[in-house]
Amino acid sequence: MSRPHIVIASESPWGHARPLCGFAAKVVLARNIYVTLFTFPRIIERVKNEISRWFVPQDADRLNFIRIVALDCVAEEAQSFGDRRRREQERYHEAFLKEYGKLLDETPITCFATNIEHAAISSPSVLVLDLMVGPLAKMVRELNKKTPKIVGFCPAMATYMYVCAGPIERGGLALRSKILKEVELSGRSISLVADEMVSFISDELLQITGFPKMYHWELDPQDNSFVLGDFAGAMLIAMFEGYDECDGMIICSPEVYEPDVMAATEEWFAETGREVWAIGPLLPPLNNQVSTAGEEAQSEKAAEIKNFMDDVLEKNGRHSMLYISFGSGFWVSEFEKLEAFVDVVIELRIPFILSHGSPRAQLTDQFREKVKHSGLGLLSTWSPQQTILLHPATGWFVSHCGQNSTLEAISSGIPMICWPLYADQPLNAINLTLNHDVAYELLEVRSGPNGLKPIHRHLGKVPTGTLKAVQAEAKEVLEKAFGEDGVKKRAKAEALRRKVNDEWEKGGRAYEDMQMFLSTF
Repeated sequence: MSRPHIVIASESPWGHARPLCGFAAKVVLARNIYVTLFTFPRIIERVKNEISRWFVPQDADRLNFIRIVALDCVAEEAQSFGDRRRREQERYHEAFLKEYGKLLDETPITCFATNIEHAAISSPSVLVLDLMVGPLAKMVRELNKKTPKIVGFCPAMATYMYVCAGPIERGGLALRSKILKEVELSGRSISLVADEMVSFISDELLQITGFPKMYHWELDPQDNSFVLGDFAGAMLIAMFEGYDECDGMIICSPEVYEPDVMAATEEWFAETGREVWAIGPLLPPLNNQVSTAGEEAQSEKAAEIKNFMDDVLEKNGRHSMLYISFGSGFWVSEFEKLEAFVDVVIELRIPFILSHGSPRAQLTDQFREKVKHSGLGLLSTWSPQQTILLHPATGWFVSHCGQNSTLEAISSGIPMICWPLYADQPLNAINLTLNHDVAYELLEVRSGPNGLKPIHRHLGKVPTGTLKAVQAEAKEVLEKAFGEDGVKKRAKAEALRRKVNDEWEKGGRAYEDMQMFLSTF
């Protein structure tokens, strides 16, 4: 009997690539299964490092079950971010279909980045597609070859995807069907219509499963015109296609984090005989030296950061430090508001680490000098985030609330101060603050055409967005966070941490769903 073989089509944004690294590791640590993971040349070394973090010395031989293969999808001639992503996607699709065809024929494949040839193994048993490469589902079925089950992989917040992709009768916005209908009526290209549709924010009052009522515009808190440019529509239509075309869906969000939408998604998929597996979070363990060293190796300032936190712990005690990060791809649209917030942090004499890993993050020399002169802050372009969140000096996490960062904070028992920017981040902020009560949300930092409109879930409060208001709110929130109210939220964060981590214990939803998924082939 041939050994099962899972093929994974990953993406380049780290918030998508990283959970798939964890998934690949979890698979081979559980069963004797081959995994071929296709990725992008520019992140292949990072992918290798992230996967290796899961394997302690006694499990190191199981790494041999995983083959990491970069595809020929480089687009150096691109003129803009959106243009590069479009070209990369087209080349990725083409290269993937070529290599996947070889896997179906049980012939060798070669990594574009390393030129290493990987030997022929058994034909794929399951194809797992990141939602951003969702169109591959239909393309693979058109190869006129035997096609195994195709499973979508959702690394984003399940609620966000349900709202965007779900049918109207189930409380979703059904954006894909609306886009396709407009394409048919207008004769315009799908990319143009999609760009227009995803940027359109209505004044509709939404009732999202498991959430309080809110205006549609509350999900657009910032001026995000600079975030994805003209690629946002293409990205989302690809994700919607993945939802519609897959034979089942892996969701890497814990059921206890968003239980109502998880149940609603299962009911929706059951209508077409499709399964849903909730196997989150997919975070590397940090209870071993291999994992910790692997994360620290990604940051040039790892040693300095550790010394800084140790010093804060000695001088200020437990939970006294603030960690600020907006992820590896996002950044605030108005830097002056971030500077105003940091001014309050310094005024209150709170030690802090500010991570600015995004290519869009531009810190002024004046700001850098201010932080240095304060003696309270440390600036880092890339930070070992799990290590920071698990350090006893860390008290609060100021975050954009991307799904990876949110799950890392929850899994570490760290309460949050939310500064959401785009996509699933606003819904994560609402879930953390109102449903779980483990966070505060900053409202005066909002910007753009929708950010300063009334917030229904806060009794119609209208942010002013002035720097004075930003600082007043920052002071109020930070004093609460480091006071008695913060102690209560920390206790709730710790309770949520235990529930989330129990998901991977025998009998937990993540553990049982992973076993059921692996048993399907």
